[in-house]
Amino acid sequence: MAENANGSAGFRGAERVQGYSEAIGAEDADTSVSRPAAETELVPQMGDNANNAQVPSSEQLLARLSGGGEDEELAMIVRGSQAAEREEDAAAPAAGPGDLRLRNRERPADVPSLGWNKFLRTLGLKPKPNAAELAASDLGRARSLIRLSTWPRSVGILVANPKGGVGKTPLSLLTAGVLANIRGGGTIVLEVSDDPGALAVRAEGPAVAGVAELLRDMDEIRGAGQLAGYVAQQTSYAAVIGTAGDREALSGEDVKRMAALTDTYYPVRVMDSGNQPSSDAFHGALEVTDVLVIPVLDALPELNGAMQLLRHLHKLGGRAADLARSAIIVRMHDGRTEDPEVRSYADQLVETAGVGAVVHVPFDPHIAQRTTLSFGQLKPATTAAITQLTAVIVSQLNAALRKAE
Repeated sequence: MAENANGSAGFRGAERVQGYSEAIGAEDADTSVSRPAAETELVPQMGDNANNAQVPSSEQLLARLSGGGEDEELAMIVRGSQAAEREEDAAAPAAGPGDLRLRNRERPADVPSLGWNKFLRTLGLKPKPNAAELAASDLGRARSLIRLSTWPRSVGILVANPKGGVGKTPLSLLTAGVLANIRGGGTIVLEVSDDPGALAVRAEGPAVAGVAELLRDMDEIRGAGQLAGYVAQQTSYAAVIGTAGDREALSGEDVKRMAALTDTYYPVRVMDSGNQPSSDAFHGALEVTDVLVIPVLDALPELNGAMQLLRHLHKLGGRAADLARSAIIVRMHDGRTEDPEVRSYADQLVETAGVGAVVHVPFDPHIAQRTTLSFGQLKPATTAAITQLTAVIVSQLNAALRKAE
């Protein structure tokens, strides 16, 4: 990973979105990331070797290699790999002492690690990684970016769309789940809707206290142990503060006070907002937001709601307009039939919306059940898509804090 002075880095996983879609299977196609910003190299991780393909034994392979042209395809692979190895060795710059650690960490993700190609690698050959290996490498880079990024202060992520039922609460919980799972905790989800929302209902565990109780007792909280009494802990290691029972409408000052308190104990704050962007609570949330995430469905009401929100932010100007320009639109899929004409309209709409990035998250039956969300029950392709989305969010956080310096 090529880092700048403050430890931030860009996200490269979007560059191979087509290969990524093919690798996760036809049932989860349409998962992609697109972003216009310039990008830099990241520190990757070793790919998952759980799905290694069956390969011939070494005796069979060696016999075929020496069979005098019986397997021309294999011979071509061998010749191509040897040529590529010579080209790479000739082109590679000499490593200095300062970059030895970086090079050692990059190498595993840049070479074949699955099936037939992995076996050829053990024989000293260098076949090019296939689509599945490239997808695993990209996912490793995304996880590395999420885990290694640091900031000089706590950061805020706001999930918003004026339309209900678009996936704001699930996306808040799952994005926080990825952050906490990869970073080892340190992430909290706050309900910042003016009226009570569904965050506590969809989070794991009973909510014995919540937003109202936190605001009531805020001046008495002196440590993380006390704050934990208002939190619903998730199996993803994220913490959640929603609404337990009834409460009064939140004000902008309420939201800012909660953010200030939780920022003392959590480096990352994800905010699940309501359906009224003109409310005082929403404007308060904007003041403590670094990155805006807008979930949409391929349906006209939800798409128009997203555009309405962007227009509202541009009209406010200043920080709000900056959030609109760097916003991440997340195209969710809830399993309902999607009209091809509406999908085409959505493509054109988000392409011309002037936002920072567009990410696809595939349909997942666990999300669609509209009940308690458990991070571990997501399909692997959904987890991968949310991880890629979270890496884009982290990349935007890095850029936002660099700009603020």
